[in-house]
Amino acid sequence: MDKASWEAIGPTWQDRSTKLKQIIDMQTAIAKVGMDLSSVMHHIVEYCCELLKCDGAAIELREDNHMVYRATSGIANAHSGLRLPLNESLSGYSVKTGELQLCNDVEQDPRVNLSACQTQGIESMLLIPLEHSGDFVGVLKVLSRKKHYFTLEHAAILRLVSEQVAASMYFCLRYLPDNLVYQATHDSLTQLKNRSAFMERLRREVHVNGCRYQHRFGLMIIDMNGLKRVNDEFGHRAGDAMLGEMARRLQNTFRPTDLIARIGGDEFGVVVSNIQTSEALTSASQRLNAELAAPHKCHGKELSLSASVGSAAYPDDAKHVEQLIELADQRMYQHKRAHYQQEFA
Repeated sequence: MDKASWEAIGPTWQDRSTKLKQIIDMQTAIAKVGMDLSSVMHHIVEYCCELLKCDGAAIELREDNHMVYRATSGIANAHSGLRLPLNESLSGYSVKTGELQLCNDVEQDPRVNLSACQTQGIESMLLIPLEHSGDFVGVLKVLSRKKHYFTLEHAAILRLVSEQVAASMYFCLRYLPDNLVYQATHDSLTQLKNRSAFMERLRREVHVNGCRYQHRFGLMIIDMNGLKRVNDEFGHRAGDAMLGEMARRLQNTFRPTDLIARIGGDEFGVVVSNIQTSEALTSASQRLNAELAAPHKCHGKELSLSASVGSAAYPDDAKHVEQLIELADQRMYQHKRAHYQQEFA
């Protein structure tokens, strides 16, 4: 083969080599996560975006007669926790048929939930069903803002990745007693709800109170202070213990009817249901500060627990999920900046 021929195929081989390395990196990262199915799924959707150079990826699980977004990345993040009727989406069709589904143009495919696609500018998608113990339990889905984006090569890669998801489900469910939905909706370290379950509850509160009951509820974003310092000085086991202690104290602070979730590394979220006024969130923040006042013992040392808190009330502050989160986030970061300014003053 002459030099020109080698140069012509060079980019193809280089691209395949890169993808192979990314798949190996994904498998390595998943192995490090271990039996935490929720984290495994989130790693996989992140890697899907890198592997396929697409705009978003998601794992949806079948829960009764609905498909629920349980892990998301890219433009699919806006759908985290979204619940769609099984018979009204291409994901549901893929689960029912057990077959890979390709949609080159969402506007021309009647099987697609068009309104859900249009909110994020999704133009095409590729889905592969996830099989566990002989049943199709969900889908792995990749999304693009371009029409006719996905190819047979994309399908082959997605099938390979789906086998990794299936293997993870098998081992997690074989060696841990909890069922698939529990593992997909809970944080394995703290046993609190995870981000997907948090977003699902938040969407439900907005929908139910906006359409029917018109009750107030609150959203709180809580970010631990100083976790990185604990990890650096005492190691990640100490940091994990501190996260567990934080979860315990959050549970002591809030009511059983409130939903508490770990939504990020050192970040927690609480949906405070059925409040009379937005002042209830201020009172909840004060109760949390009092609960955190007692030091946490670690390696024979007493470490202080504190957190930066931001809150937003429905409908007083905002009436949409994204607006509530954005406002609570802004207020949390204002609190955090004030905390560090005071600490280093």
